[in-house]
Amino acid sequence: MALAVNRTGVIFKKCDMAAHRPDSNSRCAAGTCQHSCTNIEKCSHAWTLRYTVNGKQREQSYRDVVHPSIGRTVYGSGRKLAQDAQLKLTVDKLSGDVTFADHGKSGKINFGEACLAFITRLSVGDNSREQYMSTYRTHVKPAFGDMTLAQVARDRDAVMDLVAITMKGKSDTLRKRTIYLIVGTCDEAVKAGRLGKHLLSDIETETKGTLKSRTDFVFPTFSQVKMVADGGVSSARGRRALHGAGICVWLMRGCGLRIEEALSVQKSDFIEDGAILRVMWQSTRDGMRKIPPKHRKQGDYRDVPVPSWLWDMVKDMPDGPLMPGSNGKTYEPYSAVRRRFLHAAKEAGIPAGFTPHSLRHAYASAMLAHGVQITELAMFLGHRNINTTHAIYGHLLPSAAKRAVAALNAEYVEWSAAKE
Repeated sequence: MALAVNRTGVIFKKCDMAAHRPDSNSRCAAGTCQHSCTNIEKCSHAWTLRYTVNGKQREQSYRDVVHPSIGRTVYGSGRKLAQDAQLKLTVDKLSGDVTFADHGKSGKINFGEACLAFITRLSVGDNSREQYMSTYRTHVKPAFGDMTLAQVARDRDAVMDLVAITMKGKSDTLRKRTIYLIVGTCDEAVKAGRLGKHLLSDIETETKGTLKSRTDFVFPTFSQVKMVADGGVSSARGRRALHGAGICVWLMRGCGLRIEEALSVQKSDFIEDGAILRVMWQSTRDGMRKIPPKHRKQGDYRDVPVPSWLWDMVKDMPDGPLMPGSNGKTYEPYSAVRRRFLHAAKEAGIPAGFTPHSLRHAYASAMLAHGVQITELAMFLGHRNINTTHAIYGHLLPSAAKRAVAALNAEYVEWSAAKE
């Protein structure tokens, strides 16, 4: 049974028993067909990508790879390779690099393919790209995957119905991500000359209120954070040593970094005698390499003030990554650090809901509480749009009405006491 991922081709296994048709296929009737596997997910045969180029059918095969460390087959890895190749073919098709047979309706570009190409070109990390792909597969593709770019670009009502009605009850973040994919795809098509214009500008989602109830707004004590960073002794495991998550905890709490940004920090990233941390990279989740931070291009950076207590921790550390990896990895993998983090947080008695991102919230809360302007906070956090900062941390700001009353009262004291 073929697995259709997009219109560039199909991915399937020739051994799939579900495709056995002895009543209509002579080879199946004669018993000479390849349809022999009932569990294609764990059989030894390769995945096949079949597509058409220059009017001719072509095929490529991709086998599941063997893990180099444990020597076991990583089931599903062959299909992932085929899907990656299929996605590249789609991008090549839309870019004009390869002449493909036209699979669009009325000779126009398929919206699903254009959206996939848009996602592949985003300057984001692996985790963010997978979130976009998940949103596309779950919400965008079922609604618009079979339509043309022109059809989606004109159907403002359908897009609004998707995010306001079909996705009602979904999170604000997910609905905004859906709009971003749809509108962003059409914006790129206009820039590339594939569309004259579209009618999807300024579509907004109705927010569900403030984020006061967010479960990850947890603010632990200093001693609890220290245990998460440095570890200690596990009371639940016979007084065995408890490993902490390391210096990245203090980087997140003291500079507001995302965890992948914290994992990639090197000593040379501290400038101006340790007063500034220049954030240019984040690590990939496997710890193998570094990539530009979220929504940033290579070469972009932001400078973050470094508290003196944090520089005191760093200044005597050796050159290179502050969280070096092992077994050929440049940095510590995200999963290993997160596992130690959550285990230590539980042992420290921190309430449920505390995650690495909670330290970023604690940083933002401390900055606002001590008078840092939200415009400056947005810059330190790396938010491209201050509305994002307001949406997440606006409830931590003093009431605008209270600030106005205080200002007017102070002004009245000066005004009423002034001599004629």
